[in-house]
Amino acid sequence: MTRRIFKPDAERPYFETPAHIPPGSDHQIPHSHRCLYQGYDMIVHMTGYEYESLGKTLWAMAVEVVRDQQIVVPAQVDQDRHYASVQEAATQGVAWGRRIVDELH
Repeated sequence: MTRRIFKPDAERPYFETPAHIPPGSDHQIPHSHRCLYQGYDMIVHMTGYEYESLGKTLWAMAVEVVRDQQIVVPAQVDQDRHYASVQEAATQGVAWGRRIVDELH
């Protein structure tokens, strides 16, 4: 029997643009990172907001926790800050996801 893996749609942003992201982005770059922690799937959803006029991309991040294909904690968006790189957003998202899972126990 094949187990179906929950996989977010990375073709479009998974969450609304947080207020800390300035308007005027030339386009959005959605990305998701999934990892296992204590039997939970932690999914870090990230959206890069590219600003060609500024020559940089700002990354927003949300964390979702899933277990046995059931959403345990719906996507929680970091409403406080954005990140300079997708790696930084992913690292912070994984750390936040671990704290969320630890609080479940």
